[in-house]
Amino acid sequence: MKTLIKLSFSRFSESYDREAVLQKEAARILVDFAGDLKGKGIDLGCGTGFLLRLSEWKGIVGIDISEDMVRFYSRFNKNAVIADMEDLPFKENSFDYAVSNFSLQWADFDKTVSELKRVLKPEGRFVFNIPVGGSLEIVEKILGEIQFDFICVPEVLQTLKEKGFFINDFFVENLQKEFKDGYLLLVHLHKTGVAINTKSSSLSEKRRIVNLFKSYKKPALLNYKLLFVDAFIR
Repeated sequence: MKTLIKLSFSRFSESYDREAVLQKEAARILVDFAGDLKGKGIDLGCGTGFLLRLSEWKGIVGIDISEDMVRFYSRFNKNAVIADMEDLPFKENSFDYAVSNFSLQWADFDKTVSELKRVLKPEGRFVFNIPVGGSLEIVEKILGEIQFDFICVPEVLQTLKEKGFFINDFFVENLQKEFKDGYLLLVHLHKTGVAINTKSSSLSEKRRIVNLFKSYKKPALLNYKLLFVDAFIR
């Protein structure tokens, strides 16, 4: 799974930065939600740097599992590290805050929160968004099968509480973008790193997936149901 994620994002950093309009909108909402963050911070799954470029946060370190994403991010901030958010290469109590935009779904949430508890200072803030159940419904409709196992809101909040975080605030936002047809939707998903799970890696299976999207001639409404959370270490 981690290898697939690396490949998906390492090949498309340039197109991701252009095409990821919903991810960029989510970053704007997150920056407004977080407000003024002080001290040294960490951006989990920093990607091409949407949070960095949209905010005035200082002292932030970008973390991403994709070497290509980190290279792109480094154009704007040299403090960037290739690393897995489930196994952060930092000492305990290293950061005053952590942020994450559209990235936590690619990792084990429980392990990631445990790592954050370790590297955040007492009273350290964790402000993030994460896609939850009800996202990408159009993809499953076109394919006629369940594709994604998004975490649910209660599980996110409960995990944070169990790890010692206090929830300041949270809300759910539904972001949408309409495409002329299924094929244009598939192209967009491809350029933004969303991998479609296939029954096999054969060429015939890949063609089957493409043909299903091509056969969807109606407008295709892409949606992400995003949970935004502001929490801190108790």
